[in-house]
Amino acid sequence: MKNTQKEKDTKEYTIEEAIKKLKNESKSKFDATVEVHINLDIDPNKQSIRFSTVLPHGTGKNKKIAVLSSEKIKEADILLTPEDLPKIEQGKIKPNIDFEILISEPKFMPILAKYAKILGPTGVMPNPKNGTVTEDIQKAIEQFKKGKIDIKTEKTAPIIHAVIGKISFDDKSLADNYHELLEGLKQSKPAKTPPSWIKSIFVTSTMGPSLKVKIG
Repeated sequence: MKNTQKEKDTKEYTIEEAIKKLKNESKSKFDATVEVHINLDIDPNKQSIRFSTVLPHGTGKNKKIAVLSSEKIKEADILLTPEDLPKIEQGKIKPNIDFEILISEPKFMPILAKYAKILGPTGVMPNPKNGTVTEDIQKAIEQFKKGKIDIKTEKTAPIIHAVIGKISFDDKSLADNYHELLEGLKQSKPAKTPPSWIKSIFVTSTMGPSLKVKIG
C-alpha cells in the first residue's frame, strides 16, 4: 500500500533558500505570516532572554497601541486615562482585542500595578525593558509602528518565537528582518553559555512547512 503521508523535511537550508521554499510551497489564500522559532541551550530556571529590536522592514502588521500619558498623543490608537483603567478589569476594554501594546509614562505605573493580574498574562503590561515605560511616548509609538518587536524566551522553556514578516514580503526584506533578529539575539547572549548555545532555528509560515535553518 502506498504511503501518502508527507515525509518530514530534515534538510538544513540557508535563510535565503528557506524563504524561497516557503514562498513556493505557500498554499494559503491570505497573506501568511512568516515566523522564526529558536531553541537555545540555556537553563530556563536560571537564565532568560529578553530584548527589543526594530525589524528594518516591519512585521507587516500594524498593532493597535494604547497609551497612558499626561498629554494627548495623536499617533496613539487609544488614549487612556487613569479613570479608564477599571474598564479593563470590567472587560469593557480588552487587551489584545482593543489594543495590543500599552505604553505608559513612569508616573502611572503604581496605578497600573493594580491591573497587573490582567495585563501581565495577556503580555501587555508596560515594562521599561521593552520600551513601553518611557517619558517619550511619541518616540516609543514611532518605533513600534516601524517594526519594533519584543523578544523573550518562554517561562518554562528556552525557546523563542518571533514574527519576521509576511509571505508577500520580497526575499531580501524577510532575510534582512531575520538577520536583525539574530543579531539582537547574539548581543543578548547570557554569561556562562556554551559557544553553540543556539541549538536549532526553524522558519515557517501559516499553514506552510517548517524548515530548519543553518546556524552560521
